[in-house]
Amino acid sequence: MNKNQSSLLNFIKQIIPVNEIEAQEIANTFHFTEIKKSSLFLKENEISDDYFYLEKGLMRVFLYDLEGNEITTDIFTENNIVFEITSFFNRVKSETNIQAITDCTGYRISYEELNKLFHDKPTFRDFGRAILVKEFIASKKRNYAMINQTAEQRYQHLLTSRPEILKYVPLKQIASYIGVTDSTLSRIRKKK
Repeated sequence: MNKNQSSLLNFIKQIIPVNEIEAQEIANTFHFTEIKKSSLFLKENEISDDYFYLEKGLMRVFLYDLEGNEITTDIFTENNIVFEITSFFNRVKSETNIQAITDCTGYRISYEELNKLFHDKPTFRDFGRAILVKEFIASKKRNYAMINQTAEQRYQHLLTSRPEILKYVPLKQIASYIGVTDSTLSRIRKKK
C-alpha cells in the first residue's frame, strides 16, 4: 500500500459497492503524488495523461479569454477526481490548465493504467461511469446557475456549499469562477 491509502479506499467504496480486497487492488494501481502550490498539474496544449484523486488541497481549472485574462472554470476540493476529460479520453491537446491552489496530495493513475483497470476490473467501470455522471451533473448545474442565478446567489451558494474555497482561493479567481469582476465581488462581499 502506498502511504496511507485510507482516504482513497473510502472514496472508492463510497462511489461503488466493492469488497475490501477488490478496493485495495484498485487503490494499489494509483501512485501517491504531491503537487506544490501554484504548480501546473496540466498545461494547455499538453495531452492530459493523469487521472488524479485529490486527497488534500485545492486545485483549479483555468483558461485565457480573448484579452489574455485568466478565467477559472472549475475548482476542485478534497475528495474529488481531477482530470481534463476531453483531453484525457480523446487524447487531444488540452485547452485548459489545471493548477494547485494549495499544496496538494493525492493518488494518480495514467490513461494507460486506467484503461487496463477498466478492462481487468469490471466493477471499476461502474466507478468511472459514476465519476463521469457526477461531473456532468455538476457542470450542468454550474451552467444553469450562470444563466438563472444572480451573482449574489452564486456567491452565497459557494459560501454555504464549499466554504473552504473562500478561505484559500484568491478573490480574483473566485470572481472569475462565479462570472463577475473583482469589483463586483467586492461589492457583494460588503453586503454580507
